[in-house]
Amino acid sequence: MADNLVKANQARVEKLIAKGVNILAPQSVIVGEEVNLDNVEPTAVIGAGTKILGPDTMIGAGTEIQGAAVIKNALIGRNCSLAAGEYADSVLLDGCSTVGWARVRGNSAWEEGSNSAHNVDTKTTVLGYKTTLGSLINFCNVLMLGGTSPRLEVGSEVGSGTINFNFLPFGATVGALIKPSTVIGSMESPFLACKGAPTRYAFIGGHSSIIAPVMIGLGTVVAAKSRVNPGIYPDDKLIGGGNLEKTVVMDVAKVRVLKDMTPKYDILIRQTAIAVAFRKWCDVRVGWARRNKLDEFEIKLLEAFAGKVDKYIEALEAYGDNIAKYLLADDENSRPESLKQNKAIATQWNEKLKAQLQGVLADDSGFAEATAGLNSELDRLTAEEPDGNKQFYDVLSKVSYSSNEANAAKDYFSGLVENIVRQAGL
Repeated sequence: MADNLVKANQARVEKLIAKGVNILAPQSVIVGEEVNLDNVEPTAVIGAGTKILGPDTMIGAGTEIQGAAVIKNALIGRNCSLAAGEYADSVLLDGCSTVGWARVRGNSAWEEGSNSAHNVDTKTTVLGYKTTLGSLINFCNVLMLGGTSPRLEVGSEVGSGTINFNFLPFGATVGALIKPSTVIGSMESPFLACKGAPTRYAFIGGHSSIIAPVMIGLGTVVAAKSRVNPGIYPDDKLIGGGNLEKTVVMDVAKVRVLKDMTPKYDILIRQTAIAVAFRKWCDVRVGWARRNKLDEFEIKLLEAFAGKVDKYIEALEAYGDNIAKYLLADDENSRPESLKQNKAIATQWNEKLKAQLQGVLADDSGFAEATAGLNSELDRLTAEEPDGNKQFYDVLSKVSYSSNEANAAKDYFSGLVENIVRQAGL
């Protein structure tokens, strides 16, 4: 039976080779029987020891999997360069790259050109256009939008050794643990790829600790070795320090007794507002791909990317649900002076706030009108592009940042964020 399994695997490998996939050391490569071989494009390079698994896996033309990688239900665009590691249940659009061991998993989604150095782990994390992660980074539950830095080949950056701490020791089960998020950037970020846009980006210095929930504005710089405490940090600020200067020893039960959680929900609403707006930006991208008749492979990638942003929004909602469940539990886990406020905000989340956010995500009023001019300009410029693998941000880079078309779309997305926050009334 083992011989039959080996032969069946080799037959699948040989089919890939026959269609033009470059497989190094073919006998060391495993291709699961559930894999759709049509979704692995010719000229892709598969290194020694790679495992390709899962019915949803896609690997684009020109992409190099350098070896000793596990690809499972990952949708990988064209011309990517991925090192050894694990790529599972994630989407990496064209031109993404990793170096050394990497884990891109659990509904991660990287826009074009996003890249990392060695030993990087992302989970339920969305990276905007050309975001750069250094080495030894752990990013779980992060939405980091792009920008333009003085080095034109990259956008926003995160220095090596930075961790987003997204875990609170609350909740009865692992599934109900409270996992706050971090959002970096704003809905201006995608438009910074436009012609004539200002140089604005977010920079997180190395060895920084981000204690979620956090919002870091566009243009903000976090100094190396900083501790970014929970809160909202506006655009164009310098954040430094914040490290504990003395050891704190106290009863762990006191840590679980919460202060007023209303500010946490305020952060959550603002984070979700940006995530919802970015999800609608994904609709702009998918619509562009369909109108301009990009091939099915690219459209599937963009649709899957949008689906991962949906998963990020679901994670934000789960965070709100789990806080509310904890605050409304029979055991009184809030400080006496904040008990009333906590039960009130938890009830407000359950009865009003969550439904408002879900309603905005489903409501497309004003979207088509506000983006019509931008769509028309994108289509005109796309028609002028040479035949081949057309790139959304390459086309967007030819749209003037100060044009009426771009301004109308910018106003819509920024206004959407502001309206969500205003409706919440926190």
